[in-house]
Amino acid sequence: MQGPPGPPGRSGSSIDSAYQGNNKFIGYAPGDGSTLIRDPRLAVPRWRSLVTVPNYPGNVTGVSLAVMGNDLHVTVVSSTGVIRQTSCTVNPTPGTGMNPAWPGNCSPFVDHTPPNN
Repeated sequence: MQGPPGPPGRSGSSIDSAYQGNNKFIGYAPGDGSTLIRDPRLAVPRWRSLVTVPNYPGNVTGVSLAVMGNDLHVTVVSSTGVIRQTSCTVNPTPGTGMNPAWPGNCSPFVDHTPPNN
């Protein structure tokens, strides 16, 4: 006999990290649909949300980070299998020089979802 359903919970969370020079960036998808990036050079709060970046898929359950040159590439997957990627300029520090503050330093998310998803 099946028991009553349990309380609603979060989807699984996901975490990744990548170095750009001596700076370690951490990406975190806490399971509530959001994606956070920790920039160690920033004052409190160090964690910055990417949910307002254009074309953010929502319902994100996974995150992956990679660095190339001055850019941090953030790839996310949603609970429905949508895969999208943004590129965020992290050098110079966001909010300094000609680089906009987080998340204005990120390009719109681009779809990389495989066919038949």
